[in-house]
Amino acid sequence: MIHLSVAEAFRFAWRLRWPFLLSHLLFNILLTAFFAPLLALSIRLAVRLSGAPALSDFDIALFLLSPVGFVALLLLCGFALTLTVMNVSFMMAIALRFHVTGEKGATEGIEAVLPRARQVLSFAVRLTLRILALAGPFVLVAGVLYLLFLTEYDINYYLQNRPPEFWGVVIGAGAVLALGAALLLWRLLGWALALQMVLFAGTPPAASFRASTEAMRGKRLSLLIKLAGWGIAATLLIAAVAVLLGVVSDQLVKQSDLDLDRLVLRLLVMSVLWGIVNLVVTSLATGALAVLLMDKAGWPDARGAGSHGRIWQFGFVVAAGVAISALLVAVSARDVTQVQTADKVEIIAHRGAAGARPENTMASFEKAIEDGADWVELDVQESADGEVVVVHDSDFMKIAGNPIKVWDATMGDIAGIDIGSWFDPAYGDQRTPLLADVLLAAKDRAGVLIELKYYGHNDQLERRVADVVASTGMEDQVMSMSLKLPLAEKMKSLRPEWNVGLLSSASAGRIWALDVDFLAVNKASLTSRLVREMRQAKKKLYVWTVNEPLEMSRMVSMGVDGLITDEPALAREVVSQRQDLTSVERLVLALANRLGIGFDEGDYRDDQP
Repeated sequence: MIHLSVAEAFRFAWRLRWPFLLSHLLFNILLTAFFAPLLALSIRLAVRLSGAPALSDFDIALFLLSPVGFVALLLLCGFALTLTVMNVSFMMAIALRFHVTGEKGATEGIEAVLPRARQVLSFAVRLTLRILALAGPFVLVAGVLYLLFLTEYDINYYLQNRPPEFWGVVIGAGAVLALGAALLLWRLLGWALALQMVLFAGTPPAASFRASTEAMRGKRLSLLIKLAGWGIAATLLIAAVAVLLGVVSDQLVKQSDLDLDRLVLRLLVMSVLWGIVNLVVTSLATGALAVLLMDKAGWPDARGAGSHGRIWQFGFVVAAGVAISALLVAVSARDVTQVQTADKVEIIAHRGAAGARPENTMASFEKAIEDGADWVELDVQESADGEVVVVHDSDFMKIAGNPIKVWDATMGDIAGIDIGSWFDPAYGDQRTPLLADVLLAAKDRAGVLIELKYYGHNDQLERRVADVVASTGMEDQVMSMSLKLPLAEKMKSLRPEWNVGLLSSASAGRIWALDVDFLAVNKASLTSRLVREMRQAKKKLYVWTVNEPLEMSRMVSMGVDGLITDEPALAREVVSQRQDLTSVERLVLALANRLGIGFDEGDYRDDQP
């Protein structure tokens, strides 16, 4: 029996570099053509079971806590885990064939694994159940610690200021989670041979975990040491390549001085190089892991190496995958290059010009208006005496070190709270403004996007906001939004003539079908399909919080109607410069940003809506 070291596993992977590379490429093709659409269909079906066209933020959490939602989560996790193990399974089959016969066949993985896809899915679902059962109690204890000690003040205070109780919970919950992780790791080491048994020995998925545990008696520690060595080696390899390319990319970006024309050719070369190097490095790392796992399994006999009798069937599958993937790539490229960007990309200043002035202050709003923002975005709550005040958190701890809750504070209390010095002593005169103050300052100069904040203490917030807007004559210069759909709908019922939208951090399903006038989505959840569906629904789409120049350009290229940003002046400059670029040049900028190439961002307090 062969006992490979980590270095030998990487050398083994290097000998199979071309089959591994091709297998990795074929896996990504199959992922694009078949698995990703199937996963999307599964998510859509799960959302359908909720009875709504889409779920967003809080509704997602509530759905997942329901029996139907938990089953849906379990199936989705199992499917996602299936995709995770499928790639390494392909490579294990390639390594096994080479070990048994000396043949280097890149299609061996597909031939050996795809016929067992049902068993792999069953294995993944069972593995998911075991992981949830083991990790659940420890996560629950960590959650209880959070609820007991980190809920007195707004969470943003704890995240930004990190008081002693924050570190206490971090240490305590960290210890609990570390203990859970150690237990889970030990069990996973015992199951390290289960997948190989399912794939190459014909063991039923239900029996594979016990069989693997028996086979791993006395071997877990040695495998742990090897996997740790593999992890260190793979991390160093990937990090070294990433740092090298990152340094080169950063130099190219910095030398451009935000001249987008000069960036295009450089970024095109770097983007191609990034893609090739990433494919090679991840192929080698995954291949070395597959070799180590097969070595620990004792290299099953030749029967597990697959049969070439049905290679034409899998060749057809691969050919179909290549054709579908090529079509999808062509359609995506066409969508990006031919997308009709908004006639005017709206610049929305997040809590004012929060990158240059303290957030949600008159100084910040004035700066945003001076910088040419089309809209200033702000957050509103009710004070104890019924005034509509502009403040994001539930208390003033983050920005002033004052624990008083907004709904418990009168205007007399609020007037004495300095909310500017945390940013710079020069803004020590800044106090929490009334909504009316901001509306009057922005009137006929910029629109105002009002986010309704709800912490369970709102009384008549929607009606009071509507009355304040009416009193300032700004009815045709405001929009409103909320994280909670029912509350956005309530505002719409009060003021049907207003544009009222949903603010979304994460969503599932046909979110564009919800009865709102616009969406403001997290930049991480933006997709070409969402842009396309919103266009067809004749609804506007905004994205938050976008502060990096290339990312701004990519968002505009994707077709968003507006950028919610802490840097309105920078956003205005980017939008102006990119108007002179061709569609291909814009595509290159978007691709470069997608690969992580970009300018350094500033140090922002937080990027929450």
